[in-house]
Amino acid sequence: MKKENVLVVVLIVLAIAGGIIYNRSKSSGPVIQAAVASETSAKTAEKTNLAMIGTAIGWKDYTPGMATAAKGSKSIFLYFHAPWCTYCTKLKQTTFKDKKILAYLEKNFVSIQVNTDKNKVLSNEWKVKGLPTLWFLEPDGTKINSIPGYLDAAQLLLVLKYIHTKNYDKMSFQEFMKQG
Repeated sequence: MKKENVLVVVLIVLAIAGGIIYNRSKSSGPVIQAAVASETSAKTAEKTNLAMIGTAIGWKDYTPGMATAAKGSKSIFLYFHAPWCTYCTKLKQTTFKDKKILAYLEKNFVSIQVNTDKNKVLSNEWKVKGLPTLWFLEPDGTKINSIPGYLDAAQLLLVLKYIHTKNYDKMSFQEFMKQG
């Protein structure tokens, strides 16, 4: 079960147990306080876990992002977009809000975004023809591969794992997917 589901079950059990104890107890004051304290600590733990994952990708601008990646060992996720792009908006509203994507990118990638309307020179340099365009790079900036268009969270997570594990050096993406 997912951590969130376990927390919800724990909270429900605590609420039910608190209600039963409250109704059966003559001196309900301390019991209610204990149940509320327990429920509050569970909610605080849940908020802490969600805060650790974050609610948005920690995007970097191109130059500082490339410099950060060069100093470390994380691969680069380079995202070209524009405000008018329908599928860019869809990526932001769905795929980029997925907690698994957020956690995986945070842990394993330096995430860089480039607005093609504001940075046409860089877009031309990367030969961006359509939007969105997702590039995957080595920490030193060496190009691995790009994907044009929209990906849902499950598809992007597979690609991120393929890149992060460096399986692109050993096998095709189709072979990687078959390994499941």
